[in-house]
Amino acid sequence: MCNPVAIGIAMGGLTAVSGIQEQNAAYKNQVAGVNRSNAIAIQKYEYDLKIAQREDQIAGREFEAALQAAAAEKASYYKQLEINQVAANNASVAEQLKLEEAINKAEFDSQANLAKSIQAQGTMLASGLQPGQSMLLELNNVERQIGFEQAQIDASLDSATRAYGIAQFGIDLDKYSADTRAFNQLDGGPSFAPDASFAPISPIMAQKPSKPSILGPLLRGASAGIGAYTGTGGEW
Repeated sequence: MCNPVAIGIAMGGLTAVSGIQEQNAAYKNQVAGVNRSNAIAIQKYEYDLKIAQREDQIAGREFEAALQAAAAEKASYYKQLEINQVAANNASVAEQLKLEEAINKAEFDSQANLAKSIQAQGTMLASGLQPGQSMLLELNNVERQIGFEQAQIDASLDSATRAYGIAQFGIDLDKYSADTRAFNQLDGGPSFAPDASFAPISPIMAQKPSKPSILGPLLRGASAGIGAYTGTGGEW
């Protein structure tokens, strides 16, 4: 005949041990799940951080390249201004030489005109004409003719001076236009350094579950043992 006590103890022990094993297995599975979740979160954080750092490096290199291009562009701009100034100076010197030639010619012609006037007066005086109305008229005619010639000389010089002024204005206008075209070709370069990328949010680690107590399986084992004991005819 089966011993109810032995059966109850065996059944209770088996139930308790089985319950503890199941409980421990479930606990290990939960811990493994938490560890996997935390590992995935850490991996994603590190990946996002590398992406942000890579983007910052690319933005930094692009900014540096833009700065270098802007510096080269400005150097080319200032070089073009120098070229424009040299061209304007050369053109201005050429116009000044023209004006100086006109001035020198006017001075020479004026001196020749004065000499002609003096020579004409001397010729009149040496001609033997008696001083009077006829000599005065003749001298007036000579002076009038010489005055016309001097007026032509002065007019020619005035025209040359005006031409110089107009040419100089055109030279200045051409230089201004060339300088403006060079300036309009400037891109300006970057105004601000690129902002750093936002760092990814640090992962929030899931907490491991608390280690289960064996009290539950023991109580279930005790309950199963009692049930087995009474089921086999045991009495209290």
